[in-house]
Amino acid sequence: MFNKTLTSLLFLLFGFTIHAQDSLISKPDSLKVYYFLNNFETKGPDFLTQTDTVITGIQKYDPLAKPGNYYCSLGNSGLASVSMVFKPHYKSGFEYHSLPAFENYRFQNDSLQYYWVGKPFTHLSYVMGAKKEQNILIDHSQNAAPWFNFGLTFRYTNSPGYYSNEKSDDKNFVLKSRFQTRDYRYMVLANYIHNKIQPEENGGIKYDSAFEQNTEENRRNIEVNLNTAQNIFRENSYYVKQLFFIPAHNRFGIGERNDTVQAKKISAGNISLSTLYSRITHLYKQDVEDNHGFYRFTHDSVNPTYDSTFTGKIENQVSWTNSDNSKPQLLTFNFALKHLYAEVKEDSSRAIINQLIPSGEMNFSVSDILRLSFTADYVTGNVYTGDYHLSGSAAIHSKFGDLSYSLTNALQETDRFYLHYSSNHFRWDNPFRKTSYVLNSIACKFKTLFAGVNLYSIGSFVYLDTLAMPAQMGDNLNVMAIYLHKLTNIGNWSFDVRGVYQSASNSALRVPQLTGDVSIYYTNDLFKKATILQAGIDVFYNTAYFG
Repeated sequence: MFNKTLTSLLFLLFGFTIHAQDSLISKPDSLKVYYFLNNFETKGPDFLTQTDTVITGIQKYDPLAKPGNYYCSLGNSGLASVSMVFKPHYKSGFEYHSLPAFENYRFQNDSLQYYWVGKPFTHLSYVMGAKKEQNILIDHSQNAAPWFNFGLTFRYTNSPGYYSNEKSDDKNFVLKSRFQTRDYRYMVLANYIHNKIQPEENGGIKYDSAFEQNTEENRRNIEVNLNTAQNIFRENSYYVKQLFFIPAHNRFGIGERNDTVQAKKISAGNISLSTLYSRITHLYKQDVEDNHGFYRFTHDSVNPTYDSTFTGKIENQVSWTNSDNSKPQLLTFNFALKHLYAEVKEDSSRAIINQLIPSGEMNFSVSDILRLSFTADYVTGNVYTGDYHLSGSAAIHSKFGDLSYSLTNALQETDRFYLHYSSNHFRWDNPFRKTSYVLNSIACKFKTLFAGVNLYSIGSFVYLDTLAMPAQMGDNLNVMAIYLHKLTNIGNWSFDVRGVYQSASNSALRVPQLTGDVSIYYTNDLFKKATILQAGIDVFYNTAYFG
């Protein structure tokens, strides 16, 4: 524990990042780095996001501990976790299982960052903790030619843990590239993602008294429920997106640009064609010695458990948008048509999914301070037919701060995992009703103060009960969440306060009523600004609740 704490302190005191200038900005700052996501063509001139290169929060290397994240985990980096702050999960179209337990340890296509750099950019991070824990991050991007950029990201988490059969071994790798013609009218984005997550599963300690009374100093000698169980999650995905920009003028704001003057004519915009192919294998295995009653049912207690699920998916999408990355538009449209084909294999069963999903989005600048947005999609096909998602939002920007309101209404089939599943310990076939969502969100920002209220009303909510079996509520689940974030700087001292209050109408959703953290730290330059000193303390708290 001392080694882990010392390592975190050293990273807190001294941050190291190699970065380079961005050639997109009219007046580049060599100390800033920018990136964009794969839907950048719909974002207008604000498609670039500045990469955070400050050292604040660098000691929070675990994705679960990032600022604003509150997770309950199994006690070791890289293992399953669940958020203590409720957020509804819904997605139009087929989804086998959202895998929220390992969501933070996966790279995903929609959140992949594409850098645009004038010089090579590299970010290296290495953290070594107690019990031989290792955390490695390598992120690199550079231009091989003026028209071709490539990058790679590698992340490795390995930790034996304190208890028996608690080891994590997670590897993530991304290879990404971007090609564009010299006039920027044609562009190709491509990536390959590999996620491999291998956590051991001990089912918790067998006797609580061993922990409560501290009868055994060496945690590895404490008996656990499972000694051979292991989860293995493998994911390989390939993505290619081609974009053709219809106007002939320069893209990406290169050269002169005027963000204060909005175009009154609707731009011809661009068209794109994207293809995503993914293969996901989820395997759970354990030896016969673990068939001793820990699970409620063991359908085959003679042979070892070897439960596997395979999901293969191909998504093709064609879209058009009139959004312009070089100047803002008064009115923008985004239209897309997606075809999804998927295969699911569970032991001897096999399912085929075919879906066609049209979607649209409209953004309208009513004035310099008011902007309205609307999005919608609808699902057709052999399953999930009739699912839809509608949302609208209004954002006000003024010298007194920013205020936004959004309303979402959706009807969604639950993930296939909750409907049909067959394994050695769990089997079900549930004719669940579709889940309905009515979500209201209000948020405000004034300087360094962020606050908001979320009101959720969910009909036919699906959850896992106390026996780890899917169940569906008959009444609506109503959830209220109030959050606050305030950063105060006084001289070299900083006080960062975050808090979330939650209230749920049914015990099917178990979350702490109050969750929050406080960071107090001192920052100063040393050796004529050759390095930065930052030292402080983090305090986390949540009220008691049943997980």
